[in-house]
Amino acid sequence: MVTHASRSYEKSSGGPFFRDINSNNNGDFSALTFYMNSGHAKTEEFRQGFHGPYALSFSRSGVPKAQDIDMSFFKDLSIPNYTADSSRRRVSGTATGVESGFQGVVHWFNKDFQDWAYASSNGAFTSPFMVPGTYTQVLYQGELKVASKSVSVSAGSTASSSSIAANSDITTGTHTSVFRIGDWDGQPKGFRNAANQLRMHPSDKSMAIWGPLTYTVGSSAAGDFPMAIFKAVNNPVTIKFNLPSAISTQATLRIGTTLAFTSGRPQVTIGSFKKAFDAPVKIDSRGTLKAGANTITIEAISGSSGADFLSPNFIFDAVELFH
Repeated sequence: MVTHASRSYEKSSGGPFFRDINSNNNGDFSALTFYMNSGHAKTEEFRQGFHGPYALSFSRSGVPKAQDIDMSFFKDLSIPNYTADSSRRRVSGTATGVESGFQGVVHWFNKDFQDWAYASSNGAFTSPFMVPGTYTQVLYQGELKVASKSVSVSAGSTASSSSIAANSDITTGTHTSVFRIGDWDGQPKGFRNAANQLRMHPSDKSMAIWGPLTYTVGSSAAGDFPMAIFKAVNNPVTIKFNLPSAISTQATLRIGTTLAFTSGRPQVTIGSFKKAFDAPVKIDSRGTLKAGANTITIEAISGSSGADFLSPNFIFDAVELFH
C-alpha cells in the first residue's frame, strides 16, 4: 500500500511517534495492518472522517514510491471532507533549543487533524499542507516534549510563520547534575534490550537478561540499566554512587518514563527514605544523601497485578539526580 506523503495520518490518532504491530507472523498466515486509529496505548480520542488517499500498488520492479503516484485527481471527485491543497496552508519556521545530536520534531494537532514535520540541522521546518483551523504546535527533542504553543492556520498559497523554542526545564533548566543515566529524548535508547523492543517480545530468548540489575555510576554502561521494570520480572533496579561530601542544598531525583502498563509507576528508596511517585512527584528531602556511598533503588509498584511480562511495568527515558 502506498500512502499519500502528507495525508496518510492526518485523520489518525497518536501523533508522530505512535507505533503498533503492522506485521504479525501467525504461523499459517501473516497479517499486515495499516493502523488509522488503534486502541493500543491510546493517548487521545480517535479522529474520524475522510482518511487518505491511499493506493494499492502491485509491482515487480522494486518498492513503489509515493511520489510516482499522482493522487491530485481526488480534488475533482467532490468527495465529502476531502480538502485540496488549494484550500490548505503550510506552516514554516525555526525550532530552537533542541540539544545537539537530537532530532527536532514539530507536531500540530487539534480534535480533527494532526500533522508533523522534521526540523533540519539548522532547525528549519515546513509543515505539510494543513486544513485551516487552530492547532496546538509542539516541539519535541527526539520524542520528548520541550515546548508548546497555539497557532492558527488559514487557507493561503504562502506558508505562515510560527517558530518555536524549547522551554522545558528538563532540557533548558540550570542545575548541577550529580549523575544522569540515559538521555532526555523520550526514549529508552541505549538501555538494556531497548534496541530489540520494536521487533521482539520482552520474553524472547534473544533478549539479554532483564535482571534485577545494579548500575554503578562511573563504571557501568547504559546497557547495564534496564529499559523497563516489570514488577514480576526484574524488580527493582539499584543505583550505586559516591559523593565526596553531602549535598547541602535541595536535591531532586528526576525519573522520566515513556509508557506504563496497568498503572505501573516508580517507587524510590534512598537510604531509609522511601517515596512512591504519586503526588507530589518530586523528591524534596534534606539529609537523605550523604558523603561516601549512596544507594538508590527504583521499583515498579501498582494496585494491579499480573504474571511475568504482563505484570505492571514502566519504560525509562532517563534518570537524573541534580541540585
